Amino acid sequence: MIKHRLKGLLRDAWALGLYHTGLWRVADRLAPRRLLVLAGHCVEDPAVNGDLPADMRISRSRLTQLLGALTSRFEAVTVDEGWQALQAGSGRSMVALSMDDGYRDNLTVLPAVLEETGARATVYLESRALLERRPNWSHGYFWLLAEGGLRPVEVARAYMAHADDEDACVRLEQLLLEERASAYQVKRVLKYQARREERDRVLGQLVEERGGDLQALCERIHLTLAEADEAAAAGLELGGHTRTHEVLSTLEAEEQAAEIEGGREDLARSLAGGAPTTFAYPFGRRWDFDGASEEAARRAGYCLAVTTHAGVVTADSPAYRLPRLMIDEDTSIPQAVVQAAGGYLLLERLGLHLLE
Repeated sequence: MIKHRLKGLLRDAWALGLYHTGLWRVADRLAPRRLLVLAGHCVEDPAVNGDLPADMRISRSRLTQLLGALTSRFEAVTVDEGWQALQAGSGRSMVALSMDDGYRDNLTVLPAVLEETGARATVYLESRALLERRPNWSHGYFWLLAEGGLRPVEVARAYMAHADDEDACVRLEQLLLEERASAYQVKRVLKYQARREERDRVLGQLVEERGGDLQALCERIHLTLAEADEAAAAGLELGGHTRTHEVLSTLEAEEQAAEIEGGREDLARSLAGGAPTTFAYPFGRRWDFDGASEEAARRAGYCLAVTTHAGVVTADSPAYRLPRLMIDEDTSIPQAVVQAAGGYLLLERLGLHLLE
């Protein structure tokens, strides 16, 4: 914990020093060609995503400030454009925005922000939500907390009462006994330890019992196929994000292939623009995917895959483990600018890793 805090202080000091003195320009000239990929989920739109967790949303004004600060200094590209430029030895200092899960605000709000700032964006789509109008399990959980009137401890108790899922129930009971059944901890159990079929069944049952409708929820928050095509026609790049947004590392290799390769096949068959070229791992931490995930992404025909670990992409970055900077309302503009300029990359090449 102390080491983490110290790294945070050093990261802030380095960013503020380079940003306010203008020395980020020196870093920009010294660092190799690079691409900073920003990663978010939603641009705040109360009618569409008001009940999603705050850490999944960024306000239009804040996103405009962040993108404006970056596009005024660096070249704006999509994820695929930036990667192809690096492989061709072109481009210098590039920045791309990516948005995961395919939410409707990517069409209702995002295009106006992109037009105002000159930014480019890639939107990663879950094929089941897009084509079958069935959201992934986390939205049932979010709905129960935001609209269903349940506290995390009540969701945990309800799950234990309804589920035939020994491992998850034991862990949830432990959290309750330790009084640690927070929204995050309960979600973590459902994410990593619950049996998928049982988790989906029980959460769906609880939503229905509380008067909710998961299909109606999906219609409200997720792009339709026609809207995805409209977004692409408006200049957004579309990418793949599996079929159902499962934690890939918890699946067998064949199941991972069905999620990744099957998801791309779904999109190739349905989207007007055909098969997407880039892929984002669900959740995206290094423990959320593995070698089988990387191989499935390569075999599916994706030219790259992005994670949610911080850093910048260079020409020699591993194509199926590319970093992204997660953004939200509290994202530091000086840190984003210094990262895009290669300021942290230069430190890494001297053996000092401050980003994580």
